[in-house]
Amino acid sequence: MDESLMERILDKIQSENPKALVFLYGNSEGFIHPRLPECITAVKRRGLSPQVSTNLNYIQRVPETLEAGPDLIIVSLSGWTQKVYEKGHVGGSIEKVKTNMRILAEANNARPEEKRVSIMVNYHRYLDNEHEVEPMRDYATNLGLGFFTSFARAISMESTIQYERHLDPDATPFEIQEGQPDWNKVLPPVSQTYIETMKRLKIPPTEAREMYKRHPVSKVCPVGAGMLFTFIRHDGLVQMCACTADRRITLGNYLDLTPDQMIERRDGHPICKQCLKYRNNLYYNIVDREKWE
Repeated sequence: MDESLMERILDKIQSENPKALVFLYGNSEGFIHPRLPECITAVKRRGLSPQVSTNLNYIQRVPETLEAGPDLIIVSLSGWTQKVYEKGHVGGSIEKVKTNMRILAEANNARPEEKRVSIMVNYHRYLDNEHEVEPMRDYATNLGLGFFTSFARAISMESTIQYERHLDPDATPFEIQEGQPDWNKVLPPVSQTYIETMKRLKIPPTEAREMYKRHPVSKVCPVGAGMLFTFIRHDGLVQMCACTADRRITLGNYLDLTPDQMIERRDGHPICKQCLKYRNNLYYNIVDREKWE
């Protein structure tokens, strides 16, 4: 993102939500930004909370990043060995991640205790990687890093919907609305790779309807109803939802929109309607079957 654009966006965020959490990533990798420390500083200067998520396959400017003082760094990974890790992180190297975990931890531990950054390792749990949780937990905690696990989920939203429609004998087409693309023609069908990935999930999205059947169907999802999560792209456009990946699914320019206008443009969107039908809005925001029950 152009820094002058970022500054204007942060000013607007501060004016509308002075207690906002600002996630300095979006389906991307924070550490590849050459001026990540300056981005963190710009967020903190406005009294907002900067947070970073990373797969840690690449790092740079570690001392400056820590000195900038992000409120949280999350390291996302999905295995201890390369054979298991590369299933969920295609193209990544778990040994490189481990090395970078040590570099990051040692740099953080060398700082005065009151200035250390909270760093948490998030282990994505699949059906076939549970046996590698404990070695990674031991490694992380011995480095002084926090550790937690979370259920891996289906991403992205439109691929998930296409997957569910592919399995649903009662699937309905996307509603065609004036001014909107015909999503029936625009979105590609679900791929075989995606279908195979869904088989690895402990809680696939197809379980959402049964999991949340007691929850009333809402017109707009919990995130959308209050715009609790606004996904602002590098070009200043707002994705309709933080869970969408297709770059055509947008609401408009963030600097030109009020929060109410963003809600209004999401309400009744053809993709939102399919998402609500399959209860993906709850799947993406709750997902944990045990906590829900």
